[in-house]
Amino acid sequence: MKKVIAITAVVLVAIGIFGFTISESNKDNGLSTMKADHLLLGVTNFDETVKWYKEILGFEIEVRWKVEGLDNLDLAYLNNGDFRIEIIGNKEGTQNNKQVSDFEEHLSHQGFAHICFQVEDIDLTMKQLNEKGIKTFVKAETYPLDFYNRRVAFIKDLNGNIIEFASPIEDTRIKK
Repeated sequence: MKKVIAITAVVLVAIGIFGFTISESNKDNGLSTMKADHLLLGVTNFDETVKWYKEILGFEIEVRWKVEGLDNLDLAYLNNGDFRIEIIGNKEGTQNNKQVSDFEEHLSHQGFAHICFQVEDIDLTMKQLNEKGIKTFVKAETYPLDFYNRRVAFIKDLNGNIIEFASPIEDTRIKK
């Protein structure tokens, strides 16, 4: 019995040191590993858009490139933490992004409508953006939903794309 306990202890230590898990061979490496990687943003004003996302939202250029045979395209990955925006500039393209005038019209859009970034302090974030000359599209509001609260606000980028900022979800079921 002592020998079984000793072997079990050695196995458990090895699992802890080397990070092995018993179910590793049965692990689903498909959809269960999915996470957001990037959003593609097609524009006709590539350099201005790259500059805006760098200066206003603090993205960094990860890489810029060209595709052989597609000389009219400029491409770049910009990142901010674990998230990328892929910007593809096509000077010959057409701007087909319908500009919305209010939030209700925005919410009636079919397909992908906006991108959302989580921030710790919505009010500070909006103040910083306003100080950079960015107008608020939808002012910061707290939305109490069934069992959680979330504070959100919206802006538009230089091309009229809508960007949401959201606070972390506060679960109101948890007593503080």
